[in-house]
Amino acid sequence: MGPRTRVVRADFGRFALPAAPHVLVGNLPFHRTTGMLRRILTAEHWTDAVLLVQWEVARRRAAVGGASMMTAQWWPWFEFGLDRRVPASAFRPRPDVDGGLVTITRRRDPLVPAAQRRAYADLVHGVFTGPGRGIEDILTRRLGRPGVVRRWLAEHGVQPAALPRRLTARQWAALHALAGSAQVRASGAARRSSGRTRRRR
Repeated sequence: MGPRTRVVRADFGRFALPAAPHVLVGNLPFHRTTGMLRRILTAEHWTDAVLLVQWEVARRRAAVGGASMMTAQWWPWFEFGLDRRVPASAFRPRPDVDGGLVTITRRRDPLVPAAQRRAYADLVHGVFTGPGRGIEDILTRRLGRPGVVRRWLAEHGVQPAALPRRLTARQWAALHALAGSAQVRASGAARRSSGRTRRRR
């Protein structure tokens, strides 16, 4: 270690990260990975992260074979990548599973405004857990506009029977915009209907 290196023994969950641009590099305990990832993703100022996690977790975060709900919820603000597999034999003591290096880069130009993060996350959760067989059925049940949903799927190259985990980051961002516009239209229609009811009285 160099003369400017300072070793801090602390709980990462409570440690105050620097209030200046920095890079995170860490070997996350496999049994605490999800909680620590949430802490990292909600932290500010860092630009890039290189994290050693369980191999299957690294694959899910990098959307190999389809995105997890957690990855989809953070995609508009971060890019996830899979660097390499790290065999269990490289660890001491040796774990039961291999590790994987996952990279996370903060997007300079987010796909969704930060102020809409909660609404976007709720949308992703609702689509992932909502009833329906395939994305067309799920969205039609959620938005109630079959024609609009079919046009959106065609415009964005999404197969009607695709599962939510098959959507890309940009498709999720576009879906958020669609859901927002549908909500605005529904609110406007409700106000107009309410106005007509009051006039009849």
